[in-house]
Amino acid sequence: MINVTNSKEQILHTALKLFLKNSYKDVSLRDIVNEVGLTKGAFYHYYESKEKLFEDTVKHFYNNMIIADYKSFPKTSLKEFYEFYLKKLQEPDEFDELDDDMNLFIFISEASKRLPAFQQIHNAHHQKEIWEWSKIIETAKRKKEIKTFIPNEELACMFLNLSDGALVQRTTTNKTGAESLTDIKRDWDNLYNLLKVNKR
Repeated sequence: MINVTNSKEQILHTALKLFLKNSYKDVSLRDIVNEVGLTKGAFYHYYESKEKLFEDTVKHFYNNMIIADYKSFPKTSLKEFYEFYLKKLQEPDEFDELDDDMNLFIFISEASKRLPAFQQIHNAHHQKEIWEWSKIIETAKRKKEIKTFIPNEELACMFLNLSDGALVQRTTTNKTGAESLTDIKRDWDNLYNLLKVNKR
């Protein structure tokens, strides 16, 4: 049995792993409490329903699994920025054992259908990412690292859409996480090479 002091966190992490591996419908309350080692009564002490738990797992996913903290990112070069981003994605985490079984497309699709607040959660994260990418793109333009008339926010969206596309491709082609990261790096390198200033 787990300690009562960390039961809610344990429920959250366990449920997120199960929801990432299986569909919402396929994960029962019994699956969650059995995996955590709690009774249903103890579960209801922390969560009023499976629906509420699912909402919290989606928030946890966006706040912890998708890169959210840009404080440590390089601030002087677009190339260094996105290469650092890729390194962060390679860092081990608690979900490594799910890497090849994770179905992000189904998880996010179910979240968009089931949670009224999903669009707000997703948009807040997306806007934060666009803002951070826009800042480094502006720096890269000012330092003449890249040259383009594409507005910063639109270019930020291009980088992010390339990575999102690689993740969708992973779902439809059964690629591994490592293969998806290779695809993202290739696409980001290609876009960067189209933009960079060739110094003589």
